[in-house]
Amino acid sequence: HSLEKLRERRAYNIDGLVVSVNDNELFKKLGVVGKAPRGSIAYKFAPEESTTIVENIMIQVGRTGALTPVAHLKPVSIGGVMVSRATLHNEDEIERLGIKIGDTVIVGRAGDVIPDIRSVLKKLRTGKEKAFRMPVHCPVCKGKIVKDGAIHRCINKMCPAQKRAHLYHFASKVAFDIDGLGPKIIAALLDNGLIQDASDLFDLREGDLVPLERFGEKSAENLVHAIHERRKIDFPRFLMGLGILHVGEETARDIAEYFGSIEKLEHASKEEIESIPQVGDVVAESIFGWFHDPYHKSILKKLRERVVIAHEAKKKGTKLKG
Repeated sequence: HSLEKLRERRAYNIDGLVVSVNDNELFKKLGVVGKAPRGSIAYKFAPEESTTIVENIMIQVGRTGALTPVAHLKPVSIGGVMVSRATLHNEDEIERLGIKIGDTVIVGRAGDVIPDIRSVLKKLRTGKEKAFRMPVHCPVCKGKIVKDGAIHRCINKMCPAQKRAHLYHFASKVAFDIDGLGPKIIAALLDNGLIQDASDLFDLREGDLVPLERFGEKSAENLVHAIHERRKIDFPRFLMGLGILHVGEETARDIAEYFGSIEKLEHASKEEIESIPQVGDVVAESIFGWFHDPYHKSILKKLRERVVIAHEAKKKGTKLKG
């Protein structure tokens, strides 16, 4: 609390503080849960807030087909950062806030990082505000939309927006971690017809890339080398790269450890997948469905022809079995 009072007097921005055990050996002994070390804890200050206008609400299509409404805001500074977008998550959140296009809203940054709309100042309405409705067709491919719990989802697997978002995920740090393969380069590769899916990345040659804007011989060579470096990939990272709905880093590790190989997972029953600790029926259904979908089977086949999956030979002790 005392540091929060001194926050404004500092020559730099701070969003909180971390209290840590001041003993390296003890810190190691305390261990880690997921990504969080037990030897330290973060305290965040109350986030700063500003008011602004919702100029529009647009739909963003993610790699799993989820349609996310995003508020386009009149740019406003919050904690020294200009904010012009804030996710509205789903239709339920729009109804909870009672938000309309043209509304004046209070905007903060969750954890002083992610912009979010806290509330709507309904008393400032002029009568010109417009209600927002979720679309009945995908705004990108015009495909069918289904409601999956609170989420509206495009079920067309060939939707360009989903393919693009999946490739961003495939190359990201949590999956294949391909150095230098960012959204702009992926967009250029797709727009120029050089790739259709993730497996095509491994067929790229320097000569394919040099004609593209932003590429010279050296940068083309560097990217091809970075992709080639990921031809051998750990099993959990490979699973993450597939982009299976509900499968995050922890689940991917648990699955990889349990099955040991992609072949065993591919032929596993839904009940066997569900028997993994921390994997419930929704996640098991999603994994089982992914491996039995003809389109995903073809993607998997192409990937396995180009990538070597490194399976860990690590065995757990059996003293506490049963």
